[in-house]
Amino acid sequence: MQPHSFEYGPLMDKVLIVENHRSTLEQIRSGFRDLHHFELLTASSAKIATDILTDTRIAVLATGIHLPQGDGLDLLGLMTRKHPSTPCIAILEKDDPKPWFIDRTGHTGVLYYLKKPFSFSRLASAIFVGLNLRDEGQTRNGVTMTNFLPLLAIARKTCRMDIKSGTRQKGICYLERGQLLNARTAELEGDAAAKQIAQWRGIQLSFSPLADKDRQVRTSIDLLTLAKATWEKGARPADNSRATSAYESGTAGRIGSKLEDALHKHAGILRSAKGYKGLAIVSSNGEVLANDTSHRADIDFSAIAEMANQIYTDCSRHLSRKGLGRCRGLSLDTEQGILLVHNTDMYTSGNFRFLALMAEDGNCFFIQTQLKTIIPKILSEVAMPGGTQSKGLSSKKPF
Repeated sequence: MQPHSFEYGPLMDKVLIVENHRSTLEQIRSGFRDLHHFELLTASSAKIATDILTDTRIAVLATGIHLPQGDGLDLLGLMTRKHPSTPCIAILEKDDPKPWFIDRTGHTGVLYYLKKPFSFSRLASAIFVGLNLRDEGQTRNGVTMTNFLPLLAIARKTCRMDIKSGTRQKGICYLERGQLLNARTAELEGDAAAKQIAQWRGIQLSFSPLADKDRQVRTSIDLLTLAKATWEKGARPADNSRATSAYESGTAGRIGSKLEDALHKHAGILRSAKGYKGLAIVSSNGEVLANDTSHRADIDFSAIAEMANQIYTDCSRHLSRKGLGRCRGLSLDTEQGILLVHNTDMYTSGNFRFLALMAEDGNCFFIQTQLKTIIPKILSEVAMPGGTQSKGLSSKKPF
């Protein structure tokens, strides 16, 4: 099948959509017919898309992962080598798991995940965001290894993956069916090498067949843990649950129990404040890990946690783009009271949100002052995933 193109002018940005389901591709073409903001190119296989990318400079690539004549990761690898600052959208199938990154505020660069079913407007919005970020120079640093790692598990990739970052850093990862067998850098091997590679930015990737001699398992860490991510709503790729289950359930359960104990230990001073209704500790994906609602049994933090997380993330993303740095907290004044959102430092404490609910006439200044004091105390008693603690130890950003 030949690629399709809608041309609206010689100076317009070109966007390439790679999709192997013909009905979906036709719907996308139909949706874009009346949107004259860029030139749309489409392809139904990795081979056709590669030919287009070889001859044409595109502004945004949106590609499925499971494609005939190759896969989407081959196309994304080509982009990291030839056009590293071009925004890319990885289109996931309905049954594919989608990663949720613990530090979401950093995911404002080159690679974005979009899962089916999605509306035409959502795809168009993702494309426009990519174009805007490119124009603002936000994509010039290329893809981060952290953000790419989950795709290897989703695609259940079997390969040797060579990685370059900058002019000096080089490494190799060996994968079978989306599981990491081994990793090497100039000086390290196994888990130590994998952890080092996972921190690299501005990566260039190339894939080759996995040789029999490279199938020895010398790592114990899985790709999602390296990416500091979880699968949304507990989903995960088939045959790829090694260590992920423990990370999502066992580790999260232990942290939640410790947070609950620490919260009740230190929240007493808040209960004496005028207008105090409750306090909750929320994970990066909106799960309530611990809460103190002794004053108001009718408060349901789980109903507002995900919404508060999204508002915080959007604010932080936009403020950062405008040069104001990362958002550390916000206040929402509603008809039912005042919601205070405090964010912890991902690099020292893990990515948690503290939600405090106050009456409209409550003493918010007192609560905010006390939160700055008790939050470090609460987190100092909890061990973070990967051996990181909120005090005294360190821990380790798609548009």
